[in-house]
This record gives sequence, C-alpha cells and structure tokens, in this order.
Amino acid sequence: MNLRLRFPRRWWTRSGLALKGADRDSVSREDQARILGAMIREHRELLGLTLRDLATQIRITTPVLEALERGWIDRLPERAYLASMLPQIERRLELPSGCLDPVLPVAVSHSRRKPVRGFGRFTPGSIDVFTTWQGSVVYGAVMLFSLVAINRQQQTLARQNSLALEPLRANIQAIPSASNPSASDAGFALESLRPLEQARQRLPQDWLKGVASSVSPNDGVLQLLLNKPSQLKIDSEGGDRVQLEAGKGQLTLQLRAPINLTITPPPEENKQVMWNGVPLQQVAKRAGVYRVEKSSL
Repeated sequence: MNLRLRFPRRWWTRSGLALKGADRDSVSREDQARILGAMIREHRELLGLTLRDLATQIRITTPVLEALERGWIDRLPERAYLASMLPQIERRLELPSGCLDPVLPVAVSHSRRKPVRGFGRFTPGSIDVFTTWQGSVVYGAVMLFSLVAINRQQQTLARQNSLALEPLRANIQAIPSASNPSASDAGFALESLRPLEQARQRLPQDWLKGVASSVSPNDGVLQLLLNKPSQLKIDSEGGDRVQLEAGKGQLTLQLRAPINLTITPPPEENKQVMWNGVPLQQVAKRAGVYRVEKSSL
C-alpha cells in the first residue's frame, strides 16, 4: 500500500489564486486581473485594512486600488506607472514578489531594424538634417526657395510703390547757405525738417483754420421756425431725404447744397426759413418752395 504524503500549500496556492506559467497562457488577461484582484481584496481584509487605509499607507489613489481589486484593466494607469505601484502593494500586503505582474499590459517590443543605405529611408518623416546628405540637400533647397520667394515679394512691393527702397531725402533748400550760420539761425532753418515739432508749436487758432479750410462751402445749417403744423419735404445732395408732418417749434438740420425744400402750407414770414442764418426767399410763382443752390467755390 503506497501512501503519499500531502503537505499543506500556501494560502494563495490553496485558494487557487496563484497561476503557473502554463495556466497563465490559457487564461485571458481579464480573468487573471479578476483572480488577482480577489486575492488583493482577500488579503487586505485579512490584515484589517480598508481601501482608504491602504491607499493612504502606500500613497496610491483609491480608484487605482479599486480597479485592481475589481479587475477593471481598462481603468488602470499606463504600464510605466502601474509597474511602480505593484511592488508597493505586494510589500504592504505581504504577497510574493512579482505575483501581480500579470496585471501589467503587454510590453510593446520595438525591434530596431538596421538602417537601410541609400534611398530606402529617404522619406519626409525620416530626414535627419545635417547628419545625412539627403537632409542637407533638402535643407539647402528649402532655404534657396525661401530666399527666391522673399526677393520676388520685395520686387512686387517695390513695383506697387508699397516699399521705399531709398531713405527720405532732407530738404536741402531749407538749410541756410551761409558758410558760418549762427546756432539760432541753423535751428530755425532746420525746423522745416521736423514736422512733429511744427505740429506741437501750432496754436489752436491754426488748427481751427485748417479744419475750416477743409469744410466744403456747400455744407450749412437749415433752420425752420414753424408757427403751425406743416408738412415738410427736403431733398439734398448729401443724400438726405426728409418727409414728415411737424408741429409748432424749431427744426435745425445740417445739410449739403443743393437743397429743395417744400413746406405745406407756406410760412407767412421769410424769417421762418434760414440757411446759415440768412433768410431764404421762396421760388418765384411757387408758394412754399425754397431752394439752396450749390456754391461755385
């Protein structure tokens, strides 16, 4: 009679939670994550730790620990971060070293191929500037094209008079012709070369004169004094079109001549219609019709 002695296995082997290498190949990664998560939760409860206590002691967030215990591999962090967390969990829960490695995502092996000589690796994404002759040729071609494009742009701007190729010339005639002019005479003569200084020295009256000279002589103010309700119709060259029923009062409009004005019923006095303060006369044989002619200046 042959008797076989059986020794008690460790608790993680007895519960069937530790998998051999051959078993790991036949079990999917999701199943392994659930089995290892149950092992983590069981051992944490044996140690009397809550999920928050374990997270505080090993400095790992609670959602990561919960994802490990529930087997939620899609909520786990990247392999680089997870690889540094698993040893801390194993040490704190007194688990064998490396027993939680199946939870890690499969490492992507980047096999480095030998560089192919010639034009095999000559693609826009694999050009090494200054280290390969292909990159140097491309860099030189790009620089040459950029210089030609900038040169053509400058020539186009010069033809359109948008670019000044020469500096502004000084007004030589404003400089005194005397051989030894005094300092005051030279400063006075050079004032014409400094338009900003001249603008600062201008008086308010000079500014008003400049504005007045730029105003059109056909612009003016039309004033109407109405003693009774009337109908108005105004047409001006400035594009103003007015047609309204006005009551008693005063109406002031800024218009541009020529102007045609019709008031119904006609006003009783000439001073009721004025252009720039001057009373207007009615058009001959047309009651209530006024006209402001365009200035010839």
